[in-house]
Amino acid sequence: MFTGIKKCFHRNRDYFKSRRARFQASVYHLRHQDPVETQIFAHRGSKSNRPENTLAAFAEAIRVGADGIELDVHLTKDGQLVVIHDESIDRTTNGTGLVRNLTFSEIRNYSAGAWFDKDYVTEKIPLLSEVLDLLIQMQFTGVLNVEIKTDKFQYIGIEKMTSDLLTSHHYPFSHIYCSFNLESLQHLSELEPGVDLCLLMSTSEQKIKLGLQTDYITHLHPRLDWLQKNSNHLKQLTKPLRPWTLNNDVDMYFAFNHHLAGFMTDYPALAVEIKKRYNTKK
Repeated sequence: MFTGIKKCFHRNRDYFKSRRARFQASVYHLRHQDPVETQIFAHRGSKSNRPENTLAAFAEAIRVGADGIELDVHLTKDGQLVVIHDESIDRTTNGTGLVRNLTFSEIRNYSAGAWFDKDYVTEKIPLLSEVLDLLIQMQFTGVLNVEIKTDKFQYIGIEKMTSDLLTSHHYPFSHIYCSFNLESLQHLSELEPGVDLCLLMSTSEQKIKLGLQTDYITHLHPRLDWLQKNSNHLKQLTKPLRPWTLNNDVDMYFAFNHHLAGFMTDYPALAVEIKKRYNTKK
């Protein structure tokens, strides 16, 4: 019985805490008249209602009006740039194995959408070039945020291959890079001087300081809980923030109220709606 009362207390506390945060956020935004330009990045596409990092997820993100798209790049055994988050295909396909140990044709044997819903059984892990073709086809003019996934495995040459592809044409959209791996970002700074390079981090204060001190790092991409913990010190930072991953209205209002450069979200449609509401003061 005591356990049940305790659970009820925590549920009620969290509920009222959430309501209070919503009220505070709405009051703050009504008091501040400047329109917000914070960019909304669809995290692995619209991954809340489509299988992540698939053409279906990216198409949905564009359809709902996301300012940016975030995706992850790995290198196959035969040197193909593929879009997938994990180092292995186990979680998001009906196959198994490390991306670096499989050829692209082997990876294409598996569905990248069946795990999510039977309606997406035909979705495959796409090449980065296929995603670029889709963005052109759908007339996307926002920002493509490419995460170089070298924090666990060092894919030799992945930075140059990615840069060569993204600079080989005049695309209607711009691109930026992010990574947990500072060496990859340094390499990209040499390949593409002037491109936005964003250091990913969770809650490490040391990494925050390193990002602030490193001249070629233009933006910091901290995890949401670091942002919440340091909310009173954001104005002291000398580089713009794009935190991950903001998935409810309270956190999105927080980002807009603080005029952050942008944020990653699994719910781009919700974020776009809140941004419109915010800028019309409703």
